[in-house]
Amino acid sequence: MPLCIEKKLTLSGAVNSFECELLRLDIGLGVLKYVIDREYTVGPIILRPRDITYALYWIDRPYTLYIWRLKERQLIYYFNVADSVSLRADEIVWRDLSLDVLVDADRMVHVLDEDELSPGLPSVLLAYIQSAKAHILNRYQDIILEANAILRAQGILE
Repeated sequence: MPLCIEKKLTLSGAVNSFECELLRLDIGLGVLKYVIDREYTVGPIILRPRDITYALYWIDRPYTLYIWRLKERQLIYYFNVADSVSLRADEIVWRDLSLDVLVDADRMVHVLDEDELSPGLPSVLLAYIQSAKAHILNRYQDIILEANAILRAQGILE
């Protein structure tokens, strides 16, 4: 699979880059694969080396979606409220707007990092983030079904 860099821009100005495999690139949709290389704790979830991230990016949606496949074959869904998504074969760039929604293997929903939103954010950006959160919370089940269908079409999920 071709190499593609995921570049995540943060509200603080930090840039995080990850070398990934490009699985799909269509007009408006990109899908990457990343094999976790170290342990991460995200809310109630512990990601370990060799767990897999399938990342989906849409240019016209207020979120990105990571699907984590754990060694136990569990699937975890992690929505990043986002904007400024740019898709190219060699690089996918997006801005992480801090707030995340995690749907665990038991389909429990966790809103994460809302406390990291600076009170000094412009009101338009804060309204965008809150609207995106409401959209995800209202539609996450349908979005998960759609994302699973995308991965099945790639031969990733059975």
